[in-house]
Amino acid sequence: MKILFITLILGSALYSLIISLDLIMGTKVFQLPQKELNPFQVMEPAEYALLFLVAFFLLIKVVVKFLKKKKGTGTS
Repeated sequence: MKILFITLILGSALYSLIISLDLIMGTKVFQLPQKELNPFQVMEPAEYALLFLVAFFLLIKVVVKFLKKKKGTGTS
């Protein structure tokens, strides 16, 4: 669970940094979501598959660690 939480915090911090830099460069506020989501609009299907595969493995890893921790504390 810590891994997922840290990943979300780091992702949010980096996304905030990108938005801040865009605002400093003079990008209009209403253009920010379009500009930030643009890399996802030009991705190939294979890149989407790879992105979701990595996210899926991360999720599985977190779930397995949680189940092992829960199983270990339940038997003690």
